[in-house]
Amino acid sequence: MLGGSSSHNSLVYNRGNRRDYDNWADITEDPSWKYDAMLKFFKKAETYKGICSVRDQHGFLGPITIETSEGQIYSVWKHAAAELGYKVFDPNGPQKEGFAPTDCARENGRRVSTFDAYLKPILRSRRKLHVVKYAQVDRILFKGKTATGVLYTRHGKELKVRASKEVIVSAGSFGTPFLLFKSGIAPLGLLHKTKISPITYLPVGQNLQDHPGLELGPFTVDHPSYFSNLWSNLTTEEFEKYIKSDKEAILSGIQPKAQAFIVSSAAKERAEHDWPNLELFIIRLNYDPINPSSDIPTNEFYVGMFVGRPEYRKMNFGSVTLDTAAYLRGAKEIERLAKINYKFLQSKQDYSVLLDAIQTCLRILNTKAFQKIGTKLKPNRKCAKEHPFKSNEYWRCVVETTGRNWDHTSGTCRMGHGSSDKNAVVDSKLKIIGLARIRVVDASIIPQITNANIYAAVVALTEKASEDIIQDHEISFIRMSNMFGNRDNITKPFFVS
Repeated sequence: MLGGSSSHNSLVYNRGNRRDYDNWADITEDPSWKYDAMLKFFKKAETYKGICSVRDQHGFLGPITIETSEGQIYSVWKHAAAELGYKVFDPNGPQKEGFAPTDCARENGRRVSTFDAYLKPILRSRRKLHVVKYAQVDRILFKGKTATGVLYTRHGKELKVRASKEVIVSAGSFGTPFLLFKSGIAPLGLLHKTKISPITYLPVGQNLQDHPGLELGPFTVDHPSYFSNLWSNLTTEEFEKYIKSDKEAILSGIQPKAQAFIVSSAAKERAEHDWPNLELFIIRLNYDPINPSSDIPTNEFYVGMFVGRPEYRKMNFGSVTLDTAAYLRGAKEIERLAKINYKFLQSKQDYSVLLDAIQTCLRILNTKAFQKIGTKLKPNRKCAKEHPFKSNEYWRCVVETTGRNWDHTSGTCRMGHGSSDKNAVVDSKLKIIGLARIRVVDASIIPQITNANIYAAVVALTEKASEDIIQDHEISFIRMSNMFGNRDNITKPFFVS
């Protein structure tokens, strides 16, 4: 899909915390990944049209338009924050503990994907840009340790394309490792079992990360006007409002309207007061996570929550690998080949942090602000049958019954500090370690997941990679011009991030 997950995600544009990026810099031993250095890439990417007032933290000339998603419920959220002693702040200015509105990648209520922002405007005007649709890349081609191009299939026909400069892999946190597996870049054991000719042995597919969490609810309110049901409001009038780019149209409002970043008790014990490890947000689901086929009344909502900095990172991350038996039987689709293990909630600390999140949620919804609109929690039918309502056992059942990942998949081609880093697949310039003319630029390179939604983080790391790539080839260009004497006779390379 052109634009990747930005073409179908919930639009939320959270950068994460300053310490997330400072942590990347420590892991890679490269200060260019520190938040202060990354800020220019966040600003470069955005045209900020939100309500937040920290102007020096935002960009105003970038390709991705950022708007603030509000709604009636946000005013209640702000009053609840004041009751509990939390401040309301700009979620990206930079992030701190407190309550916030939700910044979204949209313009006049319409989604702004990376395809819309970066690629679509230049599709017809850039002579050196050629986009091949309906194609599946099968393998990266190598001559020795040097990438030379890719082999792909289109409409049943196998084709090759050669790379004059380098191959940039951006297939995502699942697609990228599978492409590398099939190209001979994988752990030793995997290549041995599949009999794939090895190019190099690297821990591809390890370090799989996401945010464990759940959707708590349903909660009901006495005033249905605070929430709108998508399916019961798909009227001609709503379609017309959307077509006219009305930001208040039902079809423009799928994203959360309010969020909070909280430092859990466990994080406070570690003196991490400036590094929230919980994110909570109000969502109006258009399905029941327990019974997806049922209709949801218009006065119901859920509170989404996740552990922003999972404790399992200190134990053992998850992994994605190839089902070798299926591969040897001839399976080609990633759905048939993937063996995924997130290793969620293997840490008792993650359980306690999620239980902490639930209690924080209940405190928010028991404030006068929420009680004024008649907010009540309906019991989970399964768990209420087995345990006393709201007991510790009940909440553990809720976590186990409704727990989920939040589709912030990352880390499977981990960035590190070079060949001496045995856990790394790419270096801090995102070049695959030990190989030439190939790098990875997508969420798979993230060494440790940020504490928030990852869309903005991926955009920023891509902007940084684009600058690194241009600089690398500018140097080559200058060297060639010095060698041949006349710069005008040399074709300057063009790149699209």
